[in-house]
Formats: sequence, C-alpha cells, structure tokens
Amino acid sequence: PPYVLVGHSYGGLLARLFAYEHPDDVAGVALLDAAHHDWRRRALTLIAGTPALARLRRELRQNVVEGVDIAAGEALARRVRSLGATPLVVITAGRADPSNLPPSLQRSLGKLWDSLQNELAALSSDSVHIVALRSDHFVQDRFRGQPHVVVQAVRAIINAERSDTDLSPCTRIFPGLAVRCRS
Repeated sequence: PPYVLVGHSYGGLLARLFAYEHPDDVAGVALLDAAHHDWRRRALTLIAGTPALARLRRELRQNVVEGVDIAAGEALARRVRSLGATPLVVITAGRADPSNLPPSLQRSLGKLWDSLQNELAALSSDSVHIVALRSDHFVQDRFRGQPHVVVQAVRAIINAERSDTDLSPCTRIFPGLAVRCRS
C-alpha cells in the first residue's frame, strides 16, 4: 500500500468499495467505463412498457450473472457516497458498443450512462473525468480501446501520491491524446 486501483465495468464498482472501506491503503482510483450502482434501475425505467424490449428488461433484471451477485454488489456500493479527496480518474468510453436498439433509445441510454459517469467523478473532490474518444467499453483493450490513456491516468495518480498534491489538470495528464476533458 498505498495501491492504485483500476476498475473496469463491474470491477469499477468493486474498486470503489475497496477504496471506501480501506482509504488509508489507497493512493487513488481509475475507473474505466465503470458500472454505477443505479444503472440497471435507471435503465429499466427508460425502457419500461416497450414490448419489443422484453429481452433487454429480462437481462437487466438478472441479479446473478455468471455466478456474480450483481444486486448484492450494487447494494454495497450504494453506501459509497464519497471517496473524500482520493485522487480519482474517471474514463468514459467515447464510442458506443454495437447495438440492435432503436437509435432514440441508444441516445437515451447513452445520456444516462454519461450522467452516471459524471456522478462517479463527483465522488472525490480530487477528480478528473475524461471521454476516451476512440474507445468502446473496453478502454484498456489494445485493439478496441486506448490503453495509453489508462497508463497516463495511473501515472497521474502515482505522481499526485508521490508529490502529495492534487491531480494535475486533465489537459496536462492527457496531452495530445484523443480525449475530451469533462472536469
């Protein structure tokens, strides 16, 4: 310790839980298109009453997926209201994954996801939120994402820890990379 935690998707929820439960052991957190504890509930609200989306509703209502109790993890993560001043870098995918959903619903779900990513960035008073413009959900993937953006985020957290300062501004962390700074 202190550790730099990097969590992708549901792993982001787990990283937040660890950081919340063990703040003295955590130098900072990087969340890669991370799951939000309220995503499924809010997404279900958006698609309620649309018969053509019955399959998607069933998927979103599954509490256990591949042996992982998603509902239990979400319930635990609801307790995480703040990470204090823990350095936090939130990286949101800039490209949507392919989908068979109607374009209007894709846009609505995309706006919801963006809003939830903003909520994650607000968990720390020392946060940077970016959109990785050339990445899909797998930001860390060499072929589908921008792993160099993740590396820069981790380096920024390490630099903040070593110098006992806040994170540098977004434009200094990610110069010349295909990102859009949100905060």
